Amino acid sequence: MSFLYPAFLWALFALTIPIIIHIFNFRRLKRVYFTNVRFLKELKTETNSFKTLRELLILLMRLGLVASLVLAFAQPFLPNENQKTLYNAGSIASIYLDNSYSMQNELTRRKYLSWAKESISDLVKIFPKSAQFQLVTNDFRNREQFTINATRVEDILSETNFFSHSRDLQAVYARQQALLKRLAPKENNQIFWFSDFQKSTLGNLEKLSLDSTMQFFLVPLKSEQKANLYVDSAWLANPFVKANETNTLLFSVKNDSETPVQDLVARLFIDELQVSTTTLDIGANGKITGSFNFITQERGTRKGKIVIEDQPITFDNDYFFTLNVAPTIRISYLYAGGGNPFVRSVYASEKSFNLISYDLSTFNYDILPNTDLLILDGLPNLPTKMRDELQKFTLNGGSVLIFPSSSPDITSYAEVLSSLGVRGLQNEKIDSLVKNSIKTLLPPNINNPFYEGVFEQNPKNADMPYANAVMSWLGVSTQLLGFKNGKSFLSEFRNGRGKLYLCASPLEKRYTDFPTNALFVPIMYKIASRSLEQNEKIAYNFQEKVISLKVGKSNKNQVFKLKNSKTELLPAQRMNGEQLIMELPEESLEAGHYEVVNNDKQVVGAVAFNYDKRESVMQFYSLDELKKIFAGRKNVQIYENIADKKFIQDFQERNIGTPLWKYFIWLALIFLLAEVLIIRFFKQWHKKNEALVS
Repeated sequence: MSFLYPAFLWALFALTIPIIIHIFNFRRLKRVYFTNVRFLKELKTETNSFKTLRELLILLMRLGLVASLVLAFAQPFLPNENQKTLYNAGSIASIYLDNSYSMQNELTRRKYLSWAKESISDLVKIFPKSAQFQLVTNDFRNREQFTINATRVEDILSETNFFSHSRDLQAVYARQQALLKRLAPKENNQIFWFSDFQKSTLGNLEKLSLDSTMQFFLVPLKSEQKANLYVDSAWLANPFVKANETNTLLFSVKNDSETPVQDLVARLFIDELQVSTTTLDIGANGKITGSFNFITQERGTRKGKIVIEDQPITFDNDYFFTLNVAPTIRISYLYAGGGNPFVRSVYASEKSFNLISYDLSTFNYDILPNTDLLILDGLPNLPTKMRDELQKFTLNGGSVLIFPSSSPDITSYAEVLSSLGVRGLQNEKIDSLVKNSIKTLLPPNINNPFYEGVFEQNPKNADMPYANAVMSWLGVSTQLLGFKNGKSFLSEFRNGRGKLYLCASPLEKRYTDFPTNALFVPIMYKIASRSLEQNEKIAYNFQEKVISLKVGKSNKNQVFKLKNSKTELLPAQRMNGEQLIMELPEESLEAGHYEVVNNDKQVVGAVAFNYDKRESVMQFYSLDELKKIFAGRKNVQIYENIADKKFIQDFQERNIGTPLWKYFIWLALIFLLAEVLIIRFFKQWHKKNEALVS
């Protein structure tokens, strides 16, 4: 027999207390008058013998009671084979506590995280006082690379809360294994995993390669209810958010449960003011798209959020985003031969566009850092210097739109555009400029992301423009408009964060009627709006390592911070032209809005962060799946129930031995009952003798 808490055995010295009481139990004598001394002598002899027997029996019962209680508190057990491994003085117990947001789920009205923390607290108490632990959470803090004692484990548990980053189990295991191999490479160490074993975040467990010299204990937290509603994403129907006009925000909501949801209320807030509301019906395990119409009066960056109500998982009830209301898109129009009036007029009617025209004699490449969209119209050739300038411009996020001249110098065009991904550029022979069906363009493909929000319905029967191409090309590109022979009229090329739009025809009336066609204005608007698209991402999640936003010109010593009412961060950062690129730190952050503040404490922008949507997917490894994955591995134990101390009880029986403390509790009760019966028996006997004497 062994003891879980042998220090309690010192309490056996308490056995001296009833012995001392027995020895010095001088009771006050009671005087009794007898008429006959002979009866007194007989009664005295009989009373002394029974009194001595009674007191000895009572003393034994009290000694048994105290000893049983002391042994019960010392928690005796019959050890099994695993007990020696668990109590090995040199081994380390490494414990992983999953504190991701999916642990907000509830079991018997308590959150998973609360159950896990309580079980870990009970677990470390089972080990000897000299035991060393490693406690790993999703925080991945530096302190996790050192061993700690049970008291320190309790302290860390008390301050552990939900963390915004999820970790796959392969990374967690690698972190645990690194410490165990560094500090106890030859010991039989133990690894504990307390998690809900969410499939979307923990990864494929079948790919785990477990060390056969270690003992693994899997403690999955399970509840019967696995349902969650969450806002999955949001986007603008039109990338331009206009002040004092109706704008549309689209969003999608997922129902991750087997039960359909009706009349779900979704609310839209902008700058903490509710501006719109809508209701949704979502089928079981379904997804639906909703929309808000809203009007905002102020220009600049606005902070918005979409709110739904769902219990018990609440971290994903809010979806945060930012809006750049009425942004100014800077367009530089470089032309030859007077330019095209349609280009000027299409951007002159909208306040969001700031178009400045240049001819070849007044153009300077120094304007490019202050340009979002560069339009080259009717240039007979492209200067060699333009090759490097356009490449740098597009790499930094700028967009270029090229309409060739009627007789382009194909050699200069090919040399400059090759750096932007254009291959096989060549002249096209034109037999006649007469309009015919062969030269009519095909309807646009509305499934192309470029046309998102442009068409309400498929424009198959639309009146399409015609064109006479003066050049054609190859290369990896996206065809926006094309001819019936498969060649492109307008293509989009990607280069870094920027884009190149190349048209096969001049805008002259004798070559095409595209400028007068209904497609011209929305396509030109879309090209301009996409020149800001990379900088105008409305929301990020914490799994994204890098954020990017335009902050304008700044000096080299300028440092930017992320700040809200609770937190102030100084992330690693760098400037790329006017673009600020920040790397998110590996620390717990709350979802919400963060202002971008410079050295002068001026707010130059804002970003919105949301929690990783993988946390919202309520799909977990079941007990049967876990048992199947780890079947045949004798060093892996899986526990089925964590509630009401059942995990600790099961763990003790399987790894420490058969506990005996309950039996000693019963034995203590038996000794107590026996003492009561002895006192009652001798009291009745004493009364009987008194009656005989009288």
